[in-house]
Amino acid sequence: MLPREEVEPSASQNPNRLTTVLTQMESMHGHTPGMARGRNWRERQRVMERMVVLFRSNFGAKLNPVKGFSTALAMFLPLLVLTILGQRTFGVLVMTGALLTSFGNVGTSSRTQAWSLGMTAVGGALMIALGRLIGGPWWVEIVEIFLVVFLSGLLSVYGRAAAVMGLLLTITFVISLANRSGPATALPAAGGFLLGGVILMLFALLFAWLQSYRSRLRNEARPNRPQPRRTTLTAQLTLTSPLLRLSLLRAMGAAVAAGSGWILGGPPFYWAALTVIICTQQDQKVSLRMALQNVVATFLGALLAAVLIGSVQNALVVGLIVVASTFLAFTVKELNYFLYLFFFTILILLLISIKTSGQSLAVWRVVTILVGAGIVLMITFLSQMPFFERKVVSP
Repeated sequence: MLPREEVEPSASQNPNRLTTVLTQMESMHGHTPGMARGRNWRERQRVMERMVVLFRSNFGAKLNPVKGFSTALAMFLPLLVLTILGQRTFGVLVMTGALLTSFGNVGTSSRTQAWSLGMTAVGGALMIALGRLIGGPWWVEIVEIFLVVFLSGLLSVYGRAAAVMGLLLTITFVISLANRSGPATALPAAGGFLLGGVILMLFALLFAWLQSYRSRLRNEARPNRPQPRRTTLTAQLTLTSPLLRLSLLRAMGAAVAAGSGWILGGPPFYWAALTVIICTQQDQKVSLRMALQNVVATFLGALLAAVLIGSVQNALVVGLIVVASTFLAFTVKELNYFLYLFFFTILILLLISIKTSGQSLAVWRVVTILVGAGIVLMITFLSQMPFFERKVVSP
């Protein structure tokens, strides 16, 4: 009786193999559609979360209409005055200097702003002149871009301020090379850039002084950081240094992007090189996000700019839209990088369309940004390879 008493409960608790298989098949057929729907929903949710990251604003940042207004005023007031005086070409140089110098407007104190803007204006004028003096065949310019991008990438060992300054001067140098106006225009271009930078600095400091009552409430802390040693840079000049490897990859990517455009001989292809220079970061996630933001924001901005170029024929209206785009771009610059790129794309394309008519330039800008973003993705892929991920093992 004992065996029979043990068999009956076991049979009731553990069904035979056929029953188990049938039960599992029923469960699979009954729940597979629901499970698939659940997985698809989770996948869509993850994709949406990743897309939201592209539009996410910077935590703690705010709109800065004062910076937007001062930048627009510094760019277009001198252009208007010089155009009235019959010096429109020089006015464009002054406007370009104010635009590029505005990217050096960092810091909250007047002293920090004056130093960064002054260095950007003077250094930018020198790089503008250098780019026009040493410009030559496309293969020479590719080597020059490689060297400048590589050396500027190493400046980050001296802190964020040096890294930002190196980035801005590199951008100015690449733009100057792409202009190809020859050595004869080096001095006027440098003078116009310097004048525009000084005007931008004066407007920025003036508006900062008008807002001084706000800055008194939040004194800028100046941490006592040790001065960088000369051996710091030397320590980075090894193949095991992540900074050296990143600088090499970024320099090669910028050279490839610039070389592709100059070989094809199309409109300004330096946008691809600038995309590589700006978006390639040590943080791989940041690089990918910035590359995607550049692609999406440039596409949308170029689309709207193409519509405006094709529909608005009044130069005064186009000028007003450019001023408004400048104000909006630099108002949201610190808050939302995606919106800044969107308005900045409209600004650049409308400015160029005033000199060069046609909608093809908007399409070309999208193509160049796509090429630059593709190179950034390739750099990110290469940086994940074992050779580039190798680190120094401390004894």
